[in-house]
Amino acid sequence: MQRQEDWYANLGLSPQAPEEQIAQAVERLSRQAAALAVTAPERSQRLRDTIRLIKRDLLSGQENRQRYDLGLAAAAGLATQAAPVPVAPAPAFSGLGSEGVGSRIARFLRTGWTCAACGKEALPSDRFCTKCGTPIKPVQPEAAPAMARPACVRCGSALTANDVFCSSCGTRVRTER
Repeated sequence: MQRQEDWYANLGLSPQAPEEQIAQAVERLSRQAAALAVTAPERSQRLRDTIRLIKRDLLSGQENRQRYDLGLAAAAGLATQAAPVPVAPAPAFSGLGSEGVGSRIARFLRTGWTCAACGKEALPSDRFCTKCGTPIKPVQPEAAPAMARPACVRCGSALTANDVFCSSCGTRVRTER
């Protein structure tokens, strides 16, 4: 049986959220997808696909939303029968007006930090994963060894890797292949 995604939890909204609030949250996701288009195109495309599905299920009319809510309730009923684990409700989104700049930045930064063990999104300031408890250690890029820049043997001017002739004195510095 296919698991139904909980779009309300994905958007940080309660299932009783009005359509305007859902539209605002979807617009926020759209802006985030646009911001990620250059740096993380795969993640941006997944986010755009998610947005399309959310719009289909929650914003394409009251009938489709009711159908989605019934399917979600049925899936939740099966899940509670299989494993009776209490789940805390997702925090309700209170709108862009009451949201501080810091929390918006934190939510945006959350998309780039993930737990290496389970893939759960995390904040850069998180020390442990909230899903699996694994310590989150930032990856430190290894320092590249300092490479000496090539220099002209005649005048000592700096050269680039593609230079065939020195731009200062005209000396041939390498042969073309």
